[in-house]
Amino acid sequence: MRWIYLFFYELKHAFIKIKRHVVLCLSSSMAIFISIFLVAACLIIGFHVDSFSKNIESDVRIHVVLNTDISQDQIEDIQKEIQNISNVDKITFSSKDEELELMIQEKGEAFEMYRGENNPLANAFFVTVKDGSKIEQTSKEIEQLDVVSSCVYGGSSVTKMMEMLEKVRTIGYGVSILLIFLSLYLIHNTIRTTIYSQQSEIAIMRTVGATPSFIKIPFELQGMFIGFVGSLLTYLVIRAGYTKIYEITGGNLFVSILKLIEPETMMHQIGWILFALGIGIGWMASKLAVSKYVRKNR
Repeated sequence: MRWIYLFFYELKHAFIKIKRHVVLCLSSSMAIFISIFLVAACLIIGFHVDSFSKNIESDVRIHVVLNTDISQDQIEDIQKEIQNISNVDKITFSSKDEELELMIQEKGEAFEMYRGENNPLANAFFVTVKDGSKIEQTSKEIEQLDVVSSCVYGGSSVTKMMEMLEKVRTIGYGVSILLIFLSLYLIHNTIRTTIYSQQSEIAIMRTVGATPSFIKIPFELQGMFIGFVGSLLTYLVIRAGYTKIYEITGGNLFVSILKLIEPETMMHQIGWILFALGIGIGWMASKLAVSKYVRKNR
C-alpha cells in the first residue's frame, strides 16, 4: 500500500509544479503539438499512399487473350496452369462473346455487327495478382505459354506509378522517424528550461536526503501530462481538419481509385500513435532533462 500512497503523493506534486509554472508547461505542450502534428501529417500521407497502392493493385488486372484455336475443353487446364504461377491471385474467365460486349462498350456500336457466328475474338482470362509491383514479370510468365496470344495490363505506366507510390511511402515514413527524433530534441530543450527554473527546489530536496527517483518522478509525470495535452490538441485539430477535407473532396482525391480513408478509420489508426508519441516523448525528454540536474546537485 505504501507505493500507492507514494504514487499519489508524487502525482500531487507533479500537478503543483504544473500550476506554478503553467506558462512554461503550455509552451512545452505547444512544442509537442507542433512536432506531433508534423509527424501525424507524414503518417497520414504514408497511410494513404499504402491505401492507394492497394486500390491500384486490386484494380489492375492482366488481360490474357488465348489463341483462337483453343477449344472449350482446354480452358480448365489452361486456367490451372496460369493459377500455378506464384504471383497469380485470382482468374476470371471471359468468353469471346463477353469479350465482344466489352469491346462494344469501349469502342462503340460499330462492332455489334460481329455478334454471333461472325465474332472473330478469342476467349480470355482476367488475372488479378498478389503483388502489383511484380505485375510486369507475371505478365511475361503468362505470355510465354504456348496457348496465350497476348497479355495486356497497362504497360510500364502502371509499374512506374506503383514504384513512385512506394518511394513516396518510404520517404513519408522516413521523415516521420526523423521528426520524432527532432521532436525529442526540441521538447527536451523546452522542458529543460522548465526544470531549470526549479533547480533550486531540486537542490533543496537533495540536501534533505531525497533519493534521485523521488525527485525525478514528479518531473516525469509532469512531462507525461505535457505530452498528453500536446497530443490531445493534435488529435482534435487533425480530426476536425481531416473530416473537413474528406467532406470537401467527397472521399476521393481526383479519381475514384484514389479513395481517402474514412475519418473514423483514420483517427482509429493514428489516434493511439499520437498519444503514445506525445506521452512517450514528454516522459523521455523530462527524464533526460531532470537527470542532468539531479546529478549536478549531488
